[in-house]
Amino acid sequence: MITITLGRDPKTSNLKLTVDNQSTLFNSKVPMSVSAEHCAIDISEEGIRMRNLDINNYTYVNQRAVESLAISKEDVIELGPDRYQLPWQAIDHVVPPTADIRPLQHVWSKYDEHRLDQQIADRRFNSLRSATGLITMGAIALSMLTGRQSLWFIVLYVVAILISLAFTIKAYKDASAIPQKAQLLNRQFQKDYVCPHCGHFLGNQPYDLLAQNDHCPYCKIHFIH
Repeated sequence: MITITLGRDPKTSNLKLTVDNQSTLFNSKVPMSVSAEHCAIDISEEGIRMRNLDINNYTYVNQRAVESLAISKEDVIELGPDRYQLPWQAIDHVVPPTADIRPLQHVWSKYDEHRLDQQIADRRFNSLRSATGLITMGAIALSMLTGRQSLWFIVLYVVAILISLAFTIKAYKDASAIPQKAQLLNRQFQKDYVCPHCGHFLGNQPYDLLAQNDHCPYCKIHFIH
């Protein structure tokens, strides 16, 4: 959210606008009835809200005195008993540019989901691969009971060899395919998970952590999230 504090500059009597402790004077003479910190405008993704900052101040929206009200640029804002009309171009002049990063939530979710799916697939493969050892142990145990000439021993031993061979072939193929797939995933993520304004990659931090930042660490544009 961006908050703009409006009032009369005591030295010049010009309109003073303050954003993030940085004040700007707009070349428009303000009557004495407007205080130094008269009202504030909050700008967020929900919209624009006007707030009166002191009970002794007078702030009007469309001829009606208000303490706090959602407004738009079509409304007429007047300050003080002398009804100084606030020029909207003064607001536009000090409002910093913004970048909507909400679409990046889907980018992160998709990337994180693919990574998790790969981790699950790897663990399932390793679990199934361990079945080869269990079958081999079963064949050895059976041979101890029935002798190595037993038909079941031969069947289990052959099955264990075939399964082990199948897993070896798959592991050989995955040895190159999985890293390539991960590389493509990372490249696409680094291409999409960027500041909408300057295009810099915003790192591997989850979207929830990214949304805690008010601005881009590179171009300093304010984030809407």
